[in-house]
Amino acid sequence: MEEALEMEPVARSNQIRALRRQIQPEKPSRKSLSSSEVTSLVDCCLDLLKDNNFRVSQGALQALASAAVLSGEHLKLHFNALVPATVERLGDAKQPVRDVARRLLLTLMEVRSHTPSL
Repeated sequence: MEEALEMEPVARSNQIRALRRQIQPEKPSRKSLSSSEVTSLVDCCLDLLKDNNFRVSQGALQALASAAVLSGEHLKLHFNALVPATVERLGDAKQPVRDVARRLLLTLMEVRSHTPSL
């Protein structure tokens, strides 16, 4: 996962699918992400959310949603950056991006309400 996060933005966008497969919540071998993995993922995805290619931003939103399901307690530390970036994608020209952004916001709200406060 670390290698995918350290690549150039264009190369990272091509690797986002592999990254999402690694963090799929349904994957039985994957229990949770560490705090440092979540931080790296959030940093990478915040950059990718600014990409003009809608598939790149859509993939970043999906990766964040998977991370929220796996490690919501660690993701809470990044809510102040994630929520505005996700809300901005609600104005995207492409409906699939808006749909994923809406679902991510709902997931973030659910994570926030189900995990203890810091």
